Amino acid sequence: MMEKINFIKSRKKLLIAVVCLALVLPGTFLIYKGWFVPLANEREKQAVLKAAHEFLDAEVRSDYPAVYACFASSSDYVRSHTYNEYFAQAKASPDRVTDYRIVAVSYIHDNEDLKKYPAVEKFAQVEVDVTFLNQDTKAYSDANIGFIFMKEKGRWYKS
Repeated sequence: MMEKINFIKSRKKLLIAVVCLALVLPGTFLIYKGWFVPLANEREKQAVLKAAHEFLDAEVRSDYPAVYACFASSSDYVRSHTYNEYFAQAKASPDRVTDYRIVAVSYIHDNEDLKKYPAVEKFAQVEVDVTFLNQDTKAYSDANIGFIFMKEKGRWYKS
């Protein structure tokens, strides 16, 4: 008789544990989705912004080696242009970036074309208001540009 009572008590404890687990797990998932995922998204956004600032600050300084170092190795531009070709184009252009203001990170999403870009993990777009100085005419102009960034090996680069 005592064994039967212990058996019933252990089954009740098991049932209570299962019910509690069934109630706690969905709540834990909601907390994870509501708390940890936005934190991860914010860290990703901050990493994109850091890469954008590095690229644009180098443009403002006309630091051509630093600008080229910001380009993703798998970008179409880097695959088709050496540093010397880039440098010649940059020096020949009369337009220089003098100022910028980052408006927003428009999107960050996973690479959906692994055939074309096998080394790219994610893509992002950064909307930027850019001020250019035309050195020939000494005229300033403003443009709103959506710069694309690529994440390779855990690091963000300009496309």
